[in-house]
Amino acid sequence: MLQNIGYQLRVVWACAKKDFRAALTDRLFTTLSLFVPVNVLILMSLFVLAGANAPTAVVMENQGPYAQAFYQAMSQAHSFRLQIASAAEAESMITAGQTVAVVTIPADFDTKVQQNQPVQIGVKINNLNTDFTNDIRRAIPLSITNFYAKAFPNLVNVSVQEHDSYIHDTDYIPYLSVSILVIALMMGGLLQSGTAAAKEWENQTIKELLLSPASRWAIMVGKMLGSFIISLGSTIIVLLVLIMFVGVVPEYWGEMFGFTLLSLVIFNTVGTLLGTVIKNRQPVIALSMGISLPLFFLSGAFGPISFNTPVLQVIAKIFPVYYQIVVLQHAFHGFALNTLSLAGNTLILIGYALVLIILVTVALQRTTMSH
Repeated sequence: MLQNIGYQLRVVWACAKKDFRAALTDRLFTTLSLFVPVNVLILMSLFVLAGANAPTAVVMENQGPYAQAFYQAMSQAHSFRLQIASAAEAESMITAGQTVAVVTIPADFDTKVQQNQPVQIGVKINNLNTDFTNDIRRAIPLSITNFYAKAFPNLVNVSVQEHDSYIHDTDYIPYLSVSILVIALMMGGLLQSGTAAAKEWENQTIKELLLSPASRWAIMVGKMLGSFIISLGSTIIVLLVLIMFVGVVPEYWGEMFGFTLLSLVIFNTVGTLLGTVIKNRQPVIALSMGISLPLFFLSGAFGPISFNTPVLQVIAKIFPVYYQIVVLQHAFHGFALNTLSLAGNTLILIGYALVLIILVTVALQRTTMSH
């Protein structure tokens, strides 16, 4: 019994080394699998940076304390990317499409506020982008309310008493960057393991392995281990970019490493399954990229899926990507995004990994019988 286990483990390691060495000789696909994930992270992060807050020019015709207080209220509305400009500069910026809105604080702002007279704040909006336009329309009244609540607390009879679920706020970019990490891991794992498995069928080298007395599961686990080792390279690059350059530092380092590795196991297993069934690298690459983006948008990348419609919630929970986003958001930010415990989400992901490994072994056995 022990001798057989030792033999199977040697098969696993031999297959892993074989795939690792083969990947080093196939520079094109190895480079692709290494750098596509980090490119996805960078490009999606740039997309987020471009859409986080509405660029807004503020013309400060008054520099008094109330005008400054109103500017501070705007800066705390979490909707503007403010830039102070002259009237001419602001007009040039909105004409050139460099800013979404121009807010003009008039010269008599402080005087009229002190005299309890109405003040007209000029707001010029480039309403080409509905999302940005609505942000401006919501944030200006909020800024006015916050300004009066702080400058004249006795004047505002209605106030809000807020009780936060978490001890700190998390900006849009740090939240979404963790979701982008999942799609980067997905693309890296699918591409590396999928192309490695398909290459065996393209080159007919899989037949040599299947003719050996080694068990099918040992062969497939070995192949997945080889892809896993290579995918670690892209994973390390992605995590370094996320932590050191984007500035998203995990709250729980142990969880971050554990769930990242578990996610990589799942994605490598899915990639191996695709490569085993399709047997051609080009369709595997196209399918890997084609399924990654829809699953990313479906699985709660921008917020908890409980904010979505019930139908989308049911669909999202079918796929492991949803649970991977949940556990990694907890690892980085301490969030609880569903009603399951952390252990419950972890067990579900482990279950996905085991079922996928069984499916890969079954797929290899059926493919062998058909040949």
